[in-house]
Amino acid sequence: MLLAEVTGAVAPQVVVIGCGTVGAAAARTAAALGARVTVLTRSEDSAGRYLPDAPTGVRVAVNTPELRSRVLAEADLVVGAILISTFDTAPMITETDLREMKAGAVIVDATCGYGEGYLPTAGPVQQPGDAPRVTQGVLHVKLDALPALVPLTTTAAYTGNAAPYLVRLARVALSGVSDRAIEAARIAQAGRLVHPICRQHAAFYGVPA
Repeated sequence: MLLAEVTGAVAPQVVVIGCGTVGAAAARTAAALGARVTVLTRSEDSAGRYLPDAPTGVRVAVNTPELRSRVLAEADLVVGAILISTFDTAPMITETDLREMKAGAVIVDATCGYGEGYLPTAGPVQQPGDAPRVTQGVLHVKLDALPALVPLTTTAAYTGNAAPYLVRLARVALSGVSDRAIEAARIAQAGRLVHPICRQHAAFYGVPA
């Protein structure tokens, strides 16, 4: 199915799980192509923050098991774009859900976290050029190297967006300025891991934190 609106054909149904940078970009692209888009958010607060920026016609709703089951059954494409998926993240899409989905539907895991996480049916991370994994007739694409396939665009976008944070990091490190974003991203301090996700991974592998 073409991911675009074509006269005489039914518009594709796209479900985006997450409304952060990646989820919002996926929803914006799909809506611009003419797809019918549903964005599932983590909470009412996140839905409220995203709504002013949501493209016209995009449905925004809190991600509940009941609603998720309904929209998955209608979806032609699902983009999973939650912030963190790790060893103890509760599954969101299971084989039971897949049995209710359309044959040939596609799930793109843009999170590519650790362990089975929220999308256990996707399996391990794939390599560019690998065929999609097929489970219960649903295709799964789990790639964490997609930006590397377009290096010129990626480099320009990364450097432009990272530069302000490097300046903020320098102010914290050199001038002792307080910055909540930098503190939240701190991985180690005084020789010990302090970031909660890094500490979680260390504990999983039995590495002293």
